[in-house]
Amino acid sequence: MSAKKPPTAAKPARRDTGKFIMNTALPGAVVSTINFGAVSVKAVLPEVGELRRNVTIGQAAMARAMPKLMKPGVAFKTGVSTPLFRADPENPDYLIREVNGKVSTGTFVNGKFKVVSTKR
Repeated sequence: MSAKKPPTAAKPARRDTGKFIMNTALPGAVVSTINFGAVSVKAVLPEVGELRRNVTIGQAAMARAMPKLMKPGVAFKTGVSTPLFRADPENPDYLIREVNGKVSTGTFVNGKFKVVSTKR
């Protein structure tokens, strides 16, 4: 009775003149090469039906995202007493702080906000 050899791990990559080459294409599949700088990626071309399905899915995702992408600004959900800071459009050396309905202009000194003026 002869002992069976244990299965050996497949070698998915081999070194060929300083490049890694991985062959995962099915025999007879149409392969395309895409270059990213010094990196070349060869991949099996998708079938026409798969391309159409992916384009349809991508268009549906874009249609869902468009309302959010077209709306300017960012909404922040803040708690009570949470200050919001933004750049002062009149003087780029200062910040505008809004907290509890009060608006102040100032700058940070030693990690603390120092008020220069208060706006109502």
